Amino acid sequence: MKRLLFILPFALLFSFSGINVPKNSKSILITSQSQLEIKGTSNVTDFKCGYEIQNLEQPIIVLYEKTNNTIQFEKSKLVLKNMDFDCGGKGINKDFHGLLKTEIYPTITLQLKEVKLNPDKKNKADALIEIEIAGISNSYFMETDFVKNENWLISGEMKLNIQDFNLKAPKKMLGLVVVSNDIEIVFKLDLKEC
Repeated sequence: MKRLLFILPFALLFSFSGINVPKNSKSILITSQSQLEIKGTSNVTDFKCGYEIQNLEQPIIVLYEKTNNTIQFEKSKLVLKNMDFDCGGKGINKDFHGLLKTEIYPTITLQLKEVKLNPDKKNKADALIEIEIAGISNSYFMETDFVKNENWLISGEMKLNIQDFNLKAPKKMLGLVVVSNDIEIVFKLDLKEC
């Protein structure tokens, strides 16, 4: 879940790959054609929680500095409201928000720290993202794919363990239904400069 979130901001960075001016800024809008999902499993069934992208109405300001194939970011952050995730039903949504401690920590924050372009792999880059979930922050590297058409299209997937954020997977029906600690974040972002 957490990793899913960090993917969004780092994707925005690719659009700056042709710029060599220090301390630049851009405004990026995540369009409604984007998708962000958190997938998980239990010993009974699989589940997925999709983020309601249309609720991301405000552009994200990205501050960056490019040196060779590395782009470093400052204050480039995406805040996701936990309540904007939909897992497909009232019961599973309640479990999801309980897991994330939504009443105490209503948002997930992703901060893009760095993007490394790979000259040997066309349209691929590694992003360093700091994710804060339930008051705990961790940093992760992830590989992403990107293409520039009318907008920037960025996609990727990442596997995480919720224990990285001191979260405990729920157990249901007296422990007969057990949710795995491993989740997968899948995203396809359509990013527009504004």
